[in-house]
Amino acid sequence: MNHQAIGFVALLFCAITGCQPQPVQFTTEDEATLRGMVEATARDFGAGDMETWAQQYANDAVFQPPNAPMVVGQANILALGQAFPPLEKLTFSDITVSGEGNIGYGTSSYDMAFTDETTDQGKQLVVFRRPPGGAWAIVAVSFNSDLPAQ
Repeated sequence: MNHQAIGFVALLFCAITGCQPQPVQFTTEDEATLRGMVEATARDFGAGDMETWAQQYANDAVFQPPNAPMVVGQANILALGQAFPPLEKLTFSDITVSGEGNIGYGTSSYDMAFTDETTDQGKQLVVFRRPPGGAWAIVAVSFNSDLPAQ
C-alpha cells in the first residue's frame, strides 16, 4: 500500500469515527478506589503515619487547612502533617465520592480527637485526578471545622 492509500484510509477512518478519543469512564472500581483513599487518610493520618498519608497526594497538590495558609506540594503537605498535633482518633462519616473521566471528588464529615483531649468536628472536600495511564492522586483538599471560632 502506498502513502496516498494509507492517507486515504486514515482520512476515511477519521471521517467515520470523528477522530475523537474515546471518553474515559468513571467506574464503580474508580469509586471504590477513591473511597479507599479517603479511608486510608483516616487510618494513616490518624495513626501518625504521615509519609504513607502524603504519598496519596500529587506533587502539585493543594491543601487548605482551616485558619492557616494554603499549602502547595506533596513535600510541604507532608511537613504540615508531621507538624500536626498528635491525634487520638480520626474518623470520616457521610463519605460521598463521584467523578467523571479522570477527575473525581468527594465530601465527608470528620471527627478528630487529639491526645490533649480536645476535639473537632467538621467537613472536607477532596478532589482527585488520574493522569492518562496513571494512578489516582489527591490534587486538592479543603477542610474546616463546624465548631464556632475561638
